[in-house]
Amino acid sequence: MEKKRIGILGSGVAGKTLAQGFHKMGQAVRLGTRKPELLLDWKRTVDADIEVVTPAEMASWCEVAVLSVLGAAMENALYGAGIENLAGKIVIDASDPLDFSDGQPGLFVGTTDSLGERVQGLLPNSFIVKALNIVAAEVMVNPTLTGGQPDMFIAGDSDEAKDVVCDLLKQWGWSVIDMGGIRSARWLEALSLAWVVYSHRTGATKHAFALVRPPE
Repeated sequence: MEKKRIGILGSGVAGKTLAQGFHKMGQAVRLGTRKPELLLDWKRTVDADIEVVTPAEMASWCEVAVLSVLGAAMENALYGAGIENLAGKIVIDASDPLDFSDGQPGLFVGTTDSLGERVQGLLPNSFIVKALNIVAAEVMVNPTLTGGQPDMFIAGDSDEAKDVVCDLLKQWGWSVIDMGGIRSARWLEALSLAWVVYSHRTGATKHAFALVRPPE
């Protein structure tokens, strides 16, 4: 596929993993973080041409942005990147509204709303695609770690944006299932919670989901 300028908003484990994964795919990558100087050692260790810049610099440069931050930090992260800088662009929402405030895994929004819908509300002129939120970081770019053929479920209102995201995911080996509009982010985020609950009970981190179909 045509080379894209891909920006990662977030410098946690998932953000760094995605940056490296897209770089290995042959995409141009910039990682946006509030304190780029803190990632100098990481940049030297990965030995990859990944620029580490501020969120606003990343957002104004990219064609496709990936939101990879804690769900509770989503709003501040997008305002830091600049709402206007992301207008007209595809934003892959890989975040989740996870909530551990009572000591158990939960969601701070769900069923009647979703973080994906809130992202779309904050970015009315961007094309939001919920994806990559239902697995751990290392599995995002290497689904074979699960030992099977898992599916990546996505949701978004723009078919054109979802086509671009599907092409990117398939290059990593994902089978993609389109769940429809961004409202379906509610169920993808609930699926992420199921992933977390299983992980807490078992200690497993390389599991994923698959939709089992009857033979054709």
